Amino acid sequence: MGNKETTVEEVAAGFGIEWAEDKLYFVRLNFSERVQHMIFVISFVVLVITGFMIKIPEDIVVKLGETGQIVFYYRSIMHRIAGVIMILVSIYHLYYLIFKPAGRLWLKDMMPKVKDLTDMIGNIRYYLGLAENHPEFDRFCYKHKLEYGALFAGTTLMAVTGVLMWTEHLWYKFILDIATLVHGMEAILACLAIMVWHLYEVHLRPHKFPIDNMWITGVIDEDEMKEEFPLHYKKIMNDPELKKIYIKK
Repeated sequence: MGNKETTVEEVAAGFGIEWAEDKLYFVRLNFSERVQHMIFVISFVVLVITGFMIKIPEDIVVKLGETGQIVFYYRSIMHRIAGVIMILVSIYHLYYLIFKPAGRLWLKDMMPKVKDLTDMIGNIRYYLGLAENHPEFDRFCYKHKLEYGALFAGTTLMAVTGVLMWTEHLWYKFILDIATLVHGMEAILACLAIMVWHLYEVHLRPHKFPIDNMWITGVIDEDEMKEEFPLHYKKIMNDPELKKIYIKK
């Protein structure tokens, strides 16, 4: 465990992130979760680039001649490799949720609750100026849960339709046509969700801009914890066992 923490601090230092010795930091992503996230992000980016390359006009590819054929040959290989990696890291994530204590705690905290609905209504009222304060969020708020659920559904759709297209000789044309349509539409939806929702919510909000370092360090400081997740903060400070899990000096 000590080696992993040292590695995180070295990586953080490489990004110009300074650690204040007199501050408390709260774990949002542990080492395994950060690695899973990084692998998923890299495979997602590769899939987006190599996937949308097929939308390049054919006459441009023809003009490239042999170079174009070579590029698209390797595009196909890279797309499939990235797809397999994304499927594998998703399968590992399921294993993590079921068999690892931290994963089971993640799943428990991520499960929808009645409070999520009341928080959503309360937050809308706050944005409209009808309430003085926004709701107190726990470890994961309703926005996190909606995005996480959408990620699960989207990854499943992309994986199933991708495998169907990869093994096209086994299926009727009708099935392949549906798989191709769903694969393409879900790809567009996933890109829009990342660009419009996730990037802003995580990185581009005024107090986060231009980037949130949490995906690298896995932690946020006490002030941000109180502001963003006050209910979770109170639970941690009142529970010695949670302090052992989430507090890092």
